[in-house]
Amino acid sequence: MTVSSLTYDGLTPVSVRVTCRERRYTVSDDGAAVRAAGVQAGRLAFPDHIDFGDRSVNVSRQGVVWLPAVAPSDERLATICRLVERGSLALYEQLLEVE
Repeated sequence: MTVSSLTYDGLTPVSVRVTCRERRYTVSDDGAAVRAAGVQAGRLAFPDHIDFGDRSVNVSRQGVVWLPAVAPSDERLATICRLVERGSLALYEQLLEVE
């Protein structure tokens, strides 16, 4: 688990998990934005992605923000982690507006 300087509510840090199987990586917030917003994932329809200009992150039906990567460099993996962190925070903010 990596923890960023971003926070959901000023206290709860945004964190992402990096998993690797062979050369395939997945960077995910493990649904942390949904938990931080205090909503029930089963009751909401989530967007399938969140855009940041020319980049975007995926969002699962359960509200998990994630991105895949195949054998990324350390720099690219760090960029992917930052994108997932931003995506998780953006989803959290969207969920607060719905509630």
